[in-house]
Amino acid sequence: MTTLLAAAVPLIVIAFVVLLVAALVQQRGQPVELSTSALFRAYLYLASLAGVVAFAIGLVALLNAGLASAGGGQLVYGGPPDESRPLAFASQLERRRGEDALRGLTFGTFGVLFWLVHWLARNRLSPGDQGALRRAYLFVGTAGFGVATLVFLPNGVYQALSNWLIVPASSFRQGLGDSLIPGIVALAIWLLFFRLAAGGARGNDRRRAFRGGPSGPPPEPNMVGASIGPGPSSRSAGAEAATGREEG
Repeated sequence: MTTLLAAAVPLIVIAFVVLLVAALVQQRGQPVELSTSALFRAYLYLASLAGVVAFAIGLVALLNAGLASAGGGQLVYGGPPDESRPLAFASQLERRRGEDALRGLTFGTFGVLFWLVHWLARNRLSPGDQGALRRAYLFVGTAGFGVATLVFLPNGVYQALSNWLIVPASSFRQGLGDSLIPGIVALAIWLLFFRLAAGGARGNDRRRAFRGGPSGPPPEPNMVGASIGPGPSSRSAGAEAATGREEG
């Protein structure tokens, strides 16, 4: 869990920098000085991302506690084989399971509520916003959880396969809660961010093509049914002139 918290801090810092740059870009054509509204909207997106990170930490802890209850604490937290365990080891695993359950409920509930409040505020301030801040928010979420997936998931799969195929039963075994569970959670959230970011990119491309696409050639004149010779006004003018000559 300490590793997750250490990985979350750089993600929040990078998100702050990217969202601040996006707020500046969104005000192009205006003075460089950021308005209060732009700063507030950047804060809403940054706080939303922090809520997602807190929820991810809570979800990892809840999954660890649930898996420890179902499969045993050694499966999640690791430890020596049964014959070499000290007497206090079982109570230590039980304590860690209880801590994970409490941590998961706390972080998960706080993360969901924190994200929901700021999501509602974003939609109320600018409903249907597809601007630079939202694109930066999706980009940071996709990149951050993608990197977390690459860091945790391969290592977790390696540990699981190593415990099953390589490490003898009499040796110390690494737990699945160190890397595999965080990697699975990071993968799920990365897929969600990736889908939203890809959908937003396709929508922006379609709107850009619609606004800036090449215009077609001018329509050709319709020659069907075109009359040949003078028009009706010309014929009536000629008839009036002929009548005038006869009267004269």
